[in-house]
Amino acid sequence: MRLSRLATTLSLISALPLAACVSTPPPHERALINNELCAQELARGDLVRAETYCDLGLEFSPQYADLWANKGLVALSAGRKDDAKKHFIKALRFNQEHLQAYQNLGAIYFDEGAYGKAHDNFRRALKVNPDNLETRYNLALTFMKMKKLEQAKKELRTLLAVNPGLSDAHHTLGVIAYGENEFDEAVEHISQAVQLTPDAPAKWHDLGTALMELSRFPEAREAFANCTRLEPNNTSCVNNLSLAQRKTALTDAAFKELRDTQQAENSAPALFMLARQYREKGLIAEEEGTYRKCVKLDGKFAPCHFGLFQIFSDAHKRESAEVACKNFLKYGTSEEFPTEYQTCEKYLSDATF
Repeated sequence: MRLSRLATTLSLISALPLAACVSTPPPHERALINNELCAQELARGDLVRAETYCDLGLEFSPQYADLWANKGLVALSAGRKDDAKKHFIKALRFNQEHLQAYQNLGAIYFDEGAYGKAHDNFRRALKVNPDNLETRYNLALTFMKMKKLEQAKKELRTLLAVNPGLSDAHHTLGVIAYGENEFDEAVEHISQAVQLTPDAPAKWHDLGTALMELSRFPEAREAFANCTRLEPNNTSCVNNLSLAQRKTALTDAAFKELRDTQQAENSAPALFMLARQYREKGLIAEEEGTYRKCVKLDGKFAPCHFGLFQIFSDAHKRESAEVACKNFLKYGTSEEFPTEYQTCEKYLSDATF
């Protein structure tokens, strides 16, 4: 399990539409009103009306940076990234301390993979307002993409010094630690992340993955179970939950003692009992392997043939199931195994039709 197996996609925090603010030269009163209307329509998702209000406001104050920034958000929401960049750059031409223009330009460059330009814009945004947590988090993600992990960790720790309750910052530090094989540190940070946002299945997945590296299988099982509870169709969590359950059972002290005892006895009845223990714990592969050892040791021990029949039947391996069933009927009796005998007879009877 390495970084590539972590499920989470770390994403930038997006900016919100801008309401009116003071700039130079002072905007016309009608420009202020239309900027407010543009922001409201943008929040509602009506991009046509939003752009109409922005354009009308620019007729009154063509140098009003907030209108250009909101016009950029309209274009960005419509998927017109090139237009959005032009509008944000124009906003910065009229106001070189326009936080959201820097922030949104940085986000566009980040999505394009132009991490150097994204870094420069996030840096400029922080010069405007060092307390802007969204910008600092986005800068940390940019450093990660640039493989500058120490700088990324520095920004994330700064965030947590200001606000220890930022789940994404804890989680991202955990992802970095995991990539550096610092699994204890990864578990520490991602555990804090899931405590802060317990409804995030991807974070539970990543916690489980880190716990597996430390062989803390019962805790990993719980983490993957929380993930599947929140997202039942998450294939990675479902598969890892099964693996964690298997690892938990195999490392359980009491079960390990039982397993060692039965294997040491090395008799067909002992191996059969061990196989049934595996079955109770859902360890099908181990159960099948133990039945095979049993019939290899004593080919006439009927219960192990029936155990193989059950496994093959459940897996819809009809040919193998029929062979196991015939072997069971050959070496077992209806007096000794009445229910099993009847089950096998019916299965073989059904197979003839």
